[in-house]
Amino acid sequence: MNDLLQSHAKRSSGSVECLGLTFPSEEARREHFLTLLAEKLKDTTFRKQDGFPQGTDEAILAMSDPPYYTACPNPWLPDFVAQTGTPYDPAKDYRREPMAIDVSIGKSDPVYKAHSYHTKVPHLAIVPSILHFTEPGDIVLDGFAGSGMTGIAAQWCGVASQTYRLQIESEWKKAGFGSPKWGARKAIINELSPAATSIAAGLNFPFDVSYFEARAKSMLTSVQKKLGWMFETKHTDGKSTGRIDFTVWSEVFTCSNCAGEIIFFDEAFDPDSKTVSKEIDCPHCSASATKENMDLVFETFLDTPKGTTERRPRRVPVLIKYAVGRRSFEKKPDSYDIDVIKRVEELGLAENLPTHTLPDCQMTRVGRMKTTNTTSIHHMYLPREAHVLSALWGEAQKEPDARIRNALKFWLDSHFTNMSILNRYRPEVSFPYNPLTGVFYVPSQIAEADPFKAYDNKLKRLISAFSQNHAVAGSSIVSTGTAAKLNLPDSSIDYIFTDPPFGENIYYADLN
Repeated sequence: MNDLLQSHAKRSSGSVECLGLTFPSEEARREHFLTLLAEKLKDTTFRKQDGFPQGTDEAILAMSDPPYYTACPNPWLPDFVAQTGTPYDPAKDYRREPMAIDVSIGKSDPVYKAHSYHTKVPHLAIVPSILHFTEPGDIVLDGFAGSGMTGIAAQWCGVASQTYRLQIESEWKKAGFGSPKWGARKAIINELSPAATSIAAGLNFPFDVSYFEARAKSMLTSVQKKLGWMFETKHTDGKSTGRIDFTVWSEVFTCSNCAGEIIFFDEAFDPDSKTVSKEIDCPHCSASATKENMDLVFETFLDTPKGTTERRPRRVPVLIKYAVGRRSFEKKPDSYDIDVIKRVEELGLAENLPTHTLPDCQMTRVGRMKTTNTTSIHHMYLPREAHVLSALWGEAQKEPDARIRNALKFWLDSHFTNMSILNRYRPEVSFPYNPLTGVFYVPSQIAEADPFKAYDNKLKRLISAFSQNHAVAGSSIVSTGTAAKLNLPDSSIDYIFTDPPFGENIYYADLN
């Protein structure tokens, strides 16, 4: 680790050019522009513009890596255009024939899967359009950029593999087009959502992948030494210690006929067929019922951040899938498991767990978020997950290199939904992370997955993705704000790639 640290420090030192200025190091560049951004945030006119994010100066500065990425409207868009763009030439013919090539790209690419995002388009599906409508070095604007795949596509035009190039050239030849002009394009990435631009920044900017991998592994090892006991269980032989893959938690209902309590999993789950029945028979009176005509059983608890007594659905652990060596087993939680859960609960609220109240939106007014009283971020995590995620986030915060720190947070953030109570237990599928996409849905059966295994596997996939990405410093710039009024000079954009917002087809704004 010390060798990697020295190697990383050496790579991070040396002069850096940015927007026509030269700095002795990346850190000097970052500090210079952070100071300018801090001053800009004091400008009330700047802050009052449409689409400005609802965040404090401190939060915006902590997320930003200016001038390349700002978690607010980016003041350096004109400078980026001036430094990288080509002036409009009225004598030049900029026209292009419509593109009539079918593009069918799968969603298994490591870069695409690096971080989930609703309505995401694979970058390889965007590359042909950029190749057709632009020249190398041109500026591409995506005003509804989501998680920034257009920026990756623009850079990919200059680093695509020979196999991919031959494939594209073959398809173009069949369609009657000439050969594409390979070479990287510049990209301006704009999106209203800070959640999206944070992901875009994680994908579009280069960093020391080897050092990132070493720091991530070190974090996992450190936190697992401290909290790994939370995900240990005793094998049914009474001797061996197993590692929990996931614990299934079930809601409890009351029978509308006899008022007896029903543990949903015990009555609905068929262990032979691995299916969950919609209709169940009450174990007390044998009356048939569905979830829709039964009432949830609630328990009261002290919501420490609010200082109030609140109600939440009573959930009980009903099944543990675990491994001893290379063999997998299942069992019902025993006294050892219940004791571990109680020990974790007695630790109280995790230190770095956000306690913000969820904003008023459609998903909190109706559906399962409403009926389960899930009103704050800390309500969305069971205690074990909360403590491990909190500890990992705290370790990431200690990283002094801002670009590596943001990469570590990108890695952690990529699993936040899967580690929450939104993760459904779906016995019919082998994939362990199954939140319902396009909405916040709290299931009646929650799969509490092992975060250490989840993040270890995710790290391997991210290393593959980042090694292929070939992000180049200065190729993309990211802005957070409305596309209705961008701070760009006229006649400065060579191509606009538009994949417009989905409106009310999904809860797009609520999810962000």
